[in-house]
Amino acid sequence: MEEIFRTYEDVDGNFLEQFQTTAFDARCFELYVYAFLSREGYTLDRSKPNPDFLIQKDDIAAAIEVTTVNPATSGPLTTSGKKISDMSQTELREYEQNELAIRFGSPLYSKLQKKYWELPHCKGTPLVFFIQAFHAQEALAFSDSALSSYLYGLSQTGTWSVEGELSVSSAQVQEHSVEGKTIPSNFFQLPGAEHVSAVVFSNSGSLAKFDRLGFHHGYGNETYNVTRFGTSFNPDPDAMDPTLFIYDVGQPPFVETWGQGLVVNHNPNALHPLPDGFFGQVVDTRFQDNRMVSSLRGWHPIATNTLVMHLHEAKAKLGHLLVRPGVAVGAINKREFQAIIGLNHDENPLIEEQGWFADETNSFLGVVLFDKQDEDWGWVILARDPRFRFRAIETDSSLSSRREACQAMQQRICDLLMQPKRIFVQD
Repeated sequence: MEEIFRTYEDVDGNFLEQFQTTAFDARCFELYVYAFLSREGYTLDRSKPNPDFLIQKDDIAAAIEVTTVNPATSGPLTTSGKKISDMSQTELREYEQNELAIRFGSPLYSKLQKKYWELPHCKGTPLVFFIQAFHAQEALAFSDSALSSYLYGLSQTGTWSVEGELSVSSAQVQEHSVEGKTIPSNFFQLPGAEHVSAVVFSNSGSLAKFDRLGFHHGYGNETYNVTRFGTSFNPDPDAMDPTLFIYDVGQPPFVETWGQGLVVNHNPNALHPLPDGFFGQVVDTRFQDNRMVSSLRGWHPIATNTLVMHLHEAKAKLGHLLVRPGVAVGAINKREFQAIIGLNHDENPLIEEQGWFADETNSFLGVVLFDKQDEDWGWVILARDPRFRFRAIETDSSLSSRREACQAMQQRICDLLMQPKRIFVQD
């Protein structure tokens, strides 16, 4: 962060004061956006006080304004309520559809009232808002779905056919409401929003990003051990669930970029649209055929955590013992699952299969189950017996939600992958 800040022009003159006092999150995110733009091929102009950045790349110019979702200081959203991690599946769905959408809408609407497009240096130039949520301790755990729903006025749900093929349906959203506060949905339809070319979502522009990229640059390699784990996008068109992963940043499966994790939501009504790929290897989302369609470039994390351990001089002696093998457990479709186990298994009329999973080596398979009689969830993990037939080795049941079952099953497969055993003798 020190190295990046050395070349940062503090136009307002209050960056350090706010970074050290009342606006740490906002200034940290601004420094992240600067790091992304200045180190991934954009020419920057910071000579004007507003908006935050004027950039150019490949003969395309754009104006960038950075904003954050901060804790509310008035109105119904000031109540603390329940912690995000303590919410049920139903409460989480309601939170994303309404409260989280309203929280994103407030700073975006405020920025829209600034009318940056009327400034002489912004006329005729694509205007882009970068946004990240810092309103709660666990806010970074959410993906872009709530923001995208608010921007396009759409909600999307997925269902499987009997053959395991995924179908996505869209429904219009008119408004978002919580505790008496209501805002209209579809930000891109608001008056003046046609001047906004795109809204870029991030949940990774935080200290953890600087930790990992600093480690890539060589800082702390001798004394720190850094591990990254979380969920990533699954490109299988029939997959409804993300991939669970873990890897040692000292032995990464790829070199992380500053832009990795960004989602660019393009305005279908933009007066000055931007092409896909302008922001590099990110997710570009557009409104097509009455639905949101995303195109992916490279590996995309959805939500991650970074564990940093300071080992002092012990790193040199024990470092080789601390390297974690990279693992990933992702959703597969029903046909792939049946092909791996080598048969079309009989299905229980009281149990409905609601997701199929495998690790990258196909050592372990997982199935999420819905109990129609008890109306709860469970899972089964399968592995090879001495005859290399897949058999159930672990199960769990009576779980309250599909999300809980998916996460618990994926985490348990990760635990199994961390040990060498791959063949399991049946009693």
